[in-house]
Amino acid sequence: MGEICTYASFPFFYKKEAVIIPRLARKNLDTPFIHVMIQGVNKEYIFNKNEYIEKYLSLIKENKEEYNFTIMAYCIMNNHAHFLVYTEDMDSFSKFMHKINLLFAQMYNKKENRCGVLFRNRYRTEPIYNKKYIVNCIKYIHNNPVKAKMVSACEEYKYSSYSDYINNTGVTESKIVKEIFGSKCNFKEIFEEVLNIEFMDIDKASKEEKIEYIQDGIRKFEKNHKKKTFEIMTNRNLLKELINYLNSVCGIKYKEIRNFFEIPRGTMDKLKEK
Repeated sequence: MGEICTYASFPFFYKKEAVIIPRLARKNLDTPFIHVMIQGVNKEYIFNKNEYIEKYLSLIKENKEEYNFTIMAYCIMNNHAHFLVYTEDMDSFSKFMHKINLLFAQMYNKKENRCGVLFRNRYRTEPIYNKKYIVNCIKYIHNNPVKAKMVSACEEYKYSSYSDYINNTGVTESKIVKEIFGSKCNFKEIFEEVLNIEFMDIDKASKEEKIEYIQDGIRKFEKNHKKKTFEIMTNRNLLKELINYLNSVCGIKYKEIRNFFEIPRGTMDKLKEK
């Protein structure tokens, strides 16, 4: 990885007030600090075994040196994962995510005797624009197991970077973390402060994201069936199959599908019947 600029060189660190963060196309993200979220398709518990979590973490460790980014915080849950990353090359990071998710899916499908897509759509990203948001994003990520009532305290959860921060090991040894916090920071004291910023949750998508998810699902369905949208929309059986595919495979609610296609409620009730 090339030389990293110090955080003082980024003007967004000097914004005095919290900002409203819009959703941007990944290629247009104008900050090197990104909150990344992945989730199993249909919210499947793809990390329900310790060996799967450890495999995913080992894939990250084995492959990350080829790409241009730094992991600043992480937490692997049962059906999703959070990362805070620093990257000045989003294309490189996207290739990395594609690679490890593909490798993990191949391993998982073989072990579980399943086939098909494993991850829900593409990974999601949330840009982080100032130091206050960085601190709170790290706290938010580490607090996920507590919020889910899996443990009573962050330090009890094995598969997050919380212990790295408390012990000044692992992710805290990266150059960018030292640039932001210094080499002798008392992270425990920082993390004891109240979390007062709400971050995008893995299950909460913006209107634009929901449309994007539906469009992605339609494209995959068209490819699998070798049909165009107008052919599907004029064939009741195909349309019914598409609607149930979007719901069961892509994890999209029937109400969102109905609104997207502008289908009357009564017609939708019949189309979604198995």
